[in-house]
Amino acid sequence: MGAAFEQAWSLLKQSMPPFVPRSIEDQLGMGLFRAAYGDPNIPHVTKFGAGEGLANALVQARLAEMYPELMVGEELHPLPVHESELREWLTTSRKTGEPLLYTSPKWEDFGPPFVAGSEVQSPFTFTQEKGVPIESTDMWKDYEPHMDLRNELWEKYPLLHGLGMWDVKPENWAQMQGGIELPEDMEIPGQVKVIDPQFDKPRVRPMYTPKFMSASKEFRSDLPELREFAEPWYSGLSQYEDPALMEVGLNQLLSQEQDVLNRTLYPLTP
Repeated sequence: MGAAFEQAWSLLKQSMPPFVPRSIEDQLGMGLFRAAYGDPNIPHVTKFGAGEGLANALVQARLAEMYPELMVGEELHPLPVHESELREWLTTSRKTGEPLLYTSPKWEDFGPPFVAGSEVQSPFTFTQEKGVPIESTDMWKDYEPHMDLRNELWEKYPLLHGLGMWDVKPENWAQMQGGIELPEDMEIPGQVKVIDPQFDKPRVRPMYTPKFMSASKEFRSDLPELREFAEPWYSGLSQYEDPALMEVGLNQLLSQEQDVLNRTLYPLTP
């Protein structure tokens, strides 16, 4: 299979093409790694920012295939335009004017193109189905509700325990048709899905019941390699000002994210 065909096929498989924001007012929110943008006429959001969390995105995407009522995955994309056409505020908070907070110290040797902030623009691109955002209430200022919700999900979906899923505060859910309904005392109303959980939480090894082992086998049977998952980013290196430097950084990113993925998957095997 030729390189041109592989790139065309990679793009064809993606169902949510990226949205290029026209104004910082298109920004819907901002996390530690990425800023999200959207348009009322587009049923998904586009995120620009650092590539950290790639292993997490891979696990989340596979779980979304297994449990579409619970979780929404992210798609990876090449930059939708050349880097030189991106606006300087792309990864800057609309509310505070501050850039993204996180830059991996392991990337410092590669120079400023890997600062995902307002001064330099070398972001990676994701898209995700859009839902109605949920905000925390006063109840979620305490530690116990977070643990209660996490434990409830671990009990209902034992595979999530094995993968160490955590960070399921209300902001990481969205109201979506076809989702699950949580108990009223959780104060997360309607049909909802998890949009931004985290994995690899320190955990005791799970109970290797037949139900767990069946889910573990299914999960791993269709889990792509990290390099395969990141192919859209590799196919889009020409969109950056310095493709060779970006490739070096992307290889470094995959190396550190592979370590994260290995830790996440280790407890799945007795």
